[in-house]
Amino acid sequence: KEVETVKKWVDVAERLGAGHIRVFGGAVPKGATEDQAAGWVVEVLQRASEYAGSKGVILGLEDHGGITARAETILKIVRKVNSPWTGINLDTGNFKVDPYKEIEMCLPYTANVQMKSLIQDEAGKRIESDWERIVRMLAQTGYRGYLALEYEDKEPPETAVPRLIAKLRQLTAKYSAV
Repeated sequence: KEVETVKKWVDVAERLGAGHIRVFGGAVPKGATEDQAAGWVVEVLQRASEYAGSKGVILGLEDHGGITARAETILKIVRKVNSPWTGINLDTGNFKVDPYKEIEMCLPYTANVQMKSLIQDEAGKRIESDWERIVRMLAQTGYRGYLALEYEDKEPPETAVPRLIAKLRQLTAKYSAV
């Protein structure tokens, strides 16, 4: 069922001319281990990535809690899938522990980046994200893809989004990251 769902969205992406879609690993089912759940995600992504590749669409496994809450597990999954059509959809605001280290670990496999203005510190508090640090890391690893702004803060988006886009443009120009 999950493979068929991914195939449906790959077809939509193909019709739209999109080269990437994000996919989620989901939660570890009750009674299962993380290793078992990771194995199921690998199985689905291996089958789905063959189809996605035939359509020219990359699957980006997002760090979105559950089985993908930690970079170590995401990397284990992506490496086992072992397909040029499966990578990481890196959401910079989703890691809960040592987020900059987790982001850095994912960079070699990153297919798309969703930049968030906030990141979680070690105490669990949402603080301003160090975009310069992230863009510098992206540039150092040779990332050449998109940086999508995913805005989830309190300031009205009508004022925040133009300001944040300008900041991203300034940083990418400085580091030639994209």
